[in-house]
Amino acid sequence: MRFGVVPSSVRRDVLNWHGDAGQAWLDELPRTVWSLKRAWSLRIDGPPYDGGSHSYVVPVLREDGASAVLKVIYRDEENRAEPTALRQYGGDGAVRLHDYDPATGAMLMERAVPGNRLKSTRFFGHKTPAAAWRRIGIATGLYRRLWRPYEPEAGYPDLPAATGMLDDWRARYADPAPDLLDRVGDERLRDALARCGALADPPELGIGNRDTHLSNIVSAEREPWLVIDPKPYLAERAFDGGYFLFKQQLHGPHSGAELLRAVAEGLGADTARVRDWALLRFADHLAETADERDLEAASKAMRDLEDA
Repeated sequence: MRFGVVPSSVRRDVLNWHGDAGQAWLDELPRTVWSLKRAWSLRIDGPPYDGGSHSYVVPVLREDGASAVLKVIYRDEENRAEPTALRQYGGDGAVRLHDYDPATGAMLMERAVPGNRLKSTRFFGHKTPAAAWRRIGIATGLYRRLWRPYEPEAGYPDLPAATGMLDDWRARYADPAPDLLDRVGDERLRDALARCGALADPPELGIGNRDTHLSNIVSAEREPWLVIDPKPYLAERAFDGGYFLFKQQLHGPHSGAELLRAVAEGLGADTARVRDWALLRFADHLAETADERDLEAASKAMRDLEDA
């Protein structure tokens, strides 16, 4: 099978986020995939996967006929160290990394079969609160396993530091632009600055994950569930909980103190620090949200967590 058409979501996001550089990456993508197929003796085994944002992911067969996945990413600060995390996970709770090309950032990875996303998996009573708690338990259990000490390795990108995010937020919120002040509010910006200070000296550091949510966990045969698409940062355990709690608070059926407690306990992280990271995520989300209805919904969800 020849090079497949780039999924529309990938093309749209790469162009919207990266402009001319994104177009150059898209233009070069067929040549990149062809080169990697030759280097790793691969055959395309189906159309590229839909639903990504800035990576071309396609099923392949290796020279011995074994199934795998080829992933070519548009590299940025958030995803550059994905191969580093997969290498250090060693398949323990995440898909295995078979090979890595430093020149392009491309990865040859284990193919998780059947690969159904945890978010859309139908459990008994899948729309009930109990089923939602089960999904949360599976996810936090996996992310708890994946947090581990970080050992830099030659040939693999270093992890960005989560404290760098705090520095960026502090600089942005200390002297807010008018539109930022309007979207987030003066009181919340002051609270965000205080949280940046409170989180600046983490009690532990290891491989954290910025993109913790239910769609990044898929069903597999080797283990019941495996994490895909990690966005690793040098961070404390509570950092993982910040994004996960933010997403569940914003979109899930559960919220408030009960959800906060379940996420913190599932991750083995400090409850107050998980809450602070999640509220910083909310402030950042409000700062980037222009639609009035989305802004109102996010503000309400944030308020429920602030009251927790």
